[in-house]
Amino acid sequence: FQIDLKKMPLGKISKRQIAQAYKILGDALDMLKLLDTKQEFKTEDDSDAKGDIKMEDARSAAGIKAQLLDCSNRFYTLIPHDFGMKAPPLLDNEDLLKSKISMLESLSEIELAYNLLKSEDDGEETKKDDDPIDKHYRKLKTKIEVVDKKSEEFEMLRTYVKNTHAATHSSYTLDLEHVFKVDRQGEKKRYKPFKQLPNRQLLWHGSRLTNWAGILSQGLRIAPPEAPVTGYMFGKGVYFADMVSKSANYCCTNRTNNTALLMLGEVALGNMYERKAAEYVEKLPKGKHSCKGLGRTQPDPAENKILEDGTIVPLGKGVSSEINDSSLLYNEYIVYDVAQINAKYLLRVKFNYN
Repeated sequence: FQIDLKKMPLGKISKRQIAQAYKILGDALDMLKLLDTKQEFKTEDDSDAKGDIKMEDARSAAGIKAQLLDCSNRFYTLIPHDFGMKAPPLLDNEDLLKSKISMLESLSEIELAYNLLKSEDDGEETKKDDDPIDKHYRKLKTKIEVVDKKSEEFEMLRTYVKNTHAATHSSYTLDLEHVFKVDRQGEKKRYKPFKQLPNRQLLWHGSRLTNWAGILSQGLRIAPPEAPVTGYMFGKGVYFADMVSKSANYCCTNRTNNTALLMLGEVALGNMYERKAAEYVEKLPKGKHSCKGLGRTQPDPAENKILEDGTIVPLGKGVSSEINDSSLLYNEYIVYDVAQINAKYLLRVKFNYN
C-alpha cells in the first residue's frame, strides 16, 4: 500500500483517523462524479452563447480538479505514504479510489488486531507464565480445531477446492495444506434464528492474512457508513463465492508470500434477489434475504452435497449456468446482516504461481 511506516507506525492508527480518511475518499468520489457530468457536455456549435457555456464549464471543471487536489493532499497528510522521489498520485480516478478504500479496510483490521494484542487477557485461566501464543489465542474468543487429513470432512473440502478453481483464474493453482474447524464465541446463538431459512450454503470468503485476527475476534463485518459506495458492486454487505479461486483472488498473495487463509461459512441465503449486473442495494425487496449476482459459470448443481443439517455444499465442477446475458463470470452471494453468517472452517492454502 506504500504506507510510510516511519511517519505512521501501524500501532498508531486510530478508528477516527480511518473514518476521516474514508470521508475524504467519499468527497473525492463526489468530485469525480461531478467532473464526469461536466466532461459529458460537448458541443460542435461555435456560437458565442455556446462558447460562453463552454468557458463557464471549463472554469467549473478546473475548480473541481482543484478540489480533487485538496482531497489528495488531505488524504496523504492523514495517511502518510512513501512514494520515494515520485509525486503522490492525484486521487482522480475510480480505480485508485477503490485501491485506497481496500487499503483502509485492511488498516481497520490491523488497528483491531493491534489493539487485541495490546489488550489484557480477561480469561479466567490467565497465568503469568502462560505461553504468549496461548494468551493471543484466548483473545480471539474462537475455538479452533485441526481437521484430520484422513477424515471424510477434509476430503470433502479438498474436493471443493479442487473442483471450483475457475478456468479463467489460471495464473496459479491451490494446494490445501490444513483445515481448521472454527467456532466463534456467540456466533451460533446469533445465527440460530436464520437456521430456519431455506437455502443455507457453505461458501467461500477470502481476505489478506493481516485481516484474520480481526475477522476471527469480531466476525465478518460490513463496510462502515462513512466508506464511499464505490467498489461495492451490490452494495455494502458481506460477499461470498461458490468458486474457490474467486475468493482466493482477495487473499492478495504473490510469489514470495504465497500462503493464505480462506474461510468457509454457512450462509443463510433464504430467498435471493437475483441480478445479472451491478446494482447498488441499499435495502432488499420485501421477502428477500440476500442478493445473488448471477454468473455465467457455476458449480454443477447435480454434484451438490447436502449435509445432515440441510446445508448445501456446491462442490461440483464448473459448468455453464446458461445465463449468457450476465455481466458476471461467476456467482456472488451477498448478505446485509452479519447474523446470517456462521463461520465453519478456516483453510490454509498455498498458491503455486505459474
